[in-house]
Amino acid sequence: MSLLELPAVRVFAFWYLILALKMLVLITLISRARMRAGNFVSPEDYAMAGREKPLAAVPDESIERLRRALANDVENILPFFGIGLIYALSGPSLTWARVLLAGFAVARIIHTVAYVRGQQPHRSLAFIIGSVCLWWMLLIALWSVL
Repeated sequence: MSLLELPAVRVFAFWYLILALKMLVLITLISRARMRAGNFVSPEDYAMAGREKPLAAVPDESIERLRRALANDVENILPFFGIGLIYALSGPSLTWARVLLAGFAVARIIHTVAYVRGQQPHRSLAFIIGSVCLWWMLLIALWSVL
């Protein structure tokens, strides 16, 4: 039997792949913004563009905001991978699996949009909702392995 035949694991896999796609979109947006602004990271990138790296480059806030949103994703989606998978393997009800896994993922998507647009309190509310879902899954997963 394949793990993907378990309904909760399928729900987890779907939402994890959606979050991975969201992160790939952010990475693409960062790269595109850097190219458009001519704001590179490494000296070899400037050399390829036929320019020298400025001694004191001023950070581009729009690029930095995208980078911070991606860094925040790494900090939150990485734990979700392990916690969500163990939770899904613990045999939760399909309804609760959908609520918690989708709740986390949708909250992360809203968080990213709010972060990039600089919208508060939307960003904080989305973070709190995602955190509650993640903690809930963690407690259930931990209980299931004890």
